[in-house]
Amino acid sequence: MNEEIVNINELIHKTFNNISVEGSKNASRIVSAWNSVLSRIKSVNPIQNPNEGENLIDHSRVVDLKNGVLLIEADHPGWISLLQFHKKFIIKGMQMAVSDVPINSLAFRVRGSQASISSSSGSQNEVRRNIEKRIEIEEQNLSRTVFQSKPVQKSYKTDELAPELAKIFADLKNDMMEES
Repeated sequence: MNEEIVNINELIHKTFNNISVEGSKNASRIVSAWNSVLSRIKSVNPIQNPNEGENLIDHSRVVDLKNGVLLIEADHPGWISLLQFHKKFIIKGMQMAVSDVPINSLAFRVRGSQASISSSSGSQNEVRRNIEKRIEIEEQNLSRTVFQSKPVQKSYKTDELAPELAKIFADLKNDMMEES
């Protein structure tokens, strides 16, 4: 494991330095707005699911807000699908409810995962480098496989059909002429 050991004093200091009264008030307003907006969601099929909005409230929660992206955690990927279905409605409702807090998009994670919203460009660059490295490795692996692409050898002019295709069309034409 590659876990970093942190002094408890440092951890407590970092935690309390990141807490602000204004941030707490905004967090409370955002959670209230989240519940209010979701409670207004009506089901596409009210007979099967009459309380879709209330169910979404029970199975999702606001986790974080950074750079206008609201991170939502849900119990199951199915709830995330429903939230994504109503994404435009939710974003518009949140923008109206807390107009002084910029909310432009939603991001989702399943409860228990540690996905978060990155705010520093350094970590974004690190993610990009990791992805590029994985792509490079995959390309190398593909180049070593049996399924290598071989150049197509053309034995005909570019304005002519391949001989096999020309034969198929000729046979098709003959069949059509015989049936007429």
